[in-house]
Amino acid sequence: MQVGIQGWEGQGMKRLLARCFILTGLLLGSIGIAFAGTERGSITGLWQTAGGNGYIRIYAKNGVLFGQSVRHMQETVQQARAEGQPQILADFVPRRPGEWAKGRIYDPNSKTYYHGTLTTLDSRKLKVYGYVGFSWLGGNTIWTKVPSKSR
Repeated sequence: MQVGIQGWEGQGMKRLLARCFILTGLLLGSIGIAFAGTERGSITGLWQTAGGNGYIRIYAKNGVLFGQSVRHMQETVQQARAEGQPQILADFVPRRPGEWAKGRIYDPNSKTYYHGTLTTLDSRKLKVYGYVGFSWLGGNTIWTKVPSKSR
């Protein structure tokens, strides 16, 4: 009789472990898909700064996001660099879907660098939050995505 119980427990444990592995795989897969979608593309492209007085072209390089100031909508990152336009965003990495952190933000008006986070509010709005030292010592601005037709 004891052999039968051990055999049943072994089969039940195998089924339980198999279900746990399947559920874990599904969960990790869906998290990976969510991060891949946000990392690749939803915020790459051209953004207009608050007040409408500037454009930033956000691009990804090796899974990290950068943002280059451009003078007009058709200007490329390479052209802007050649003209001496500053790099505004650097080294942003995905924190969770729709949010990037651990980056630096350059303010050309004050010639100051800030720590920062980027958060999508919706498909056309990006909250750019900059701070000094502690995250509660900062402020934010909202950028608007320029539709690809108008580029």
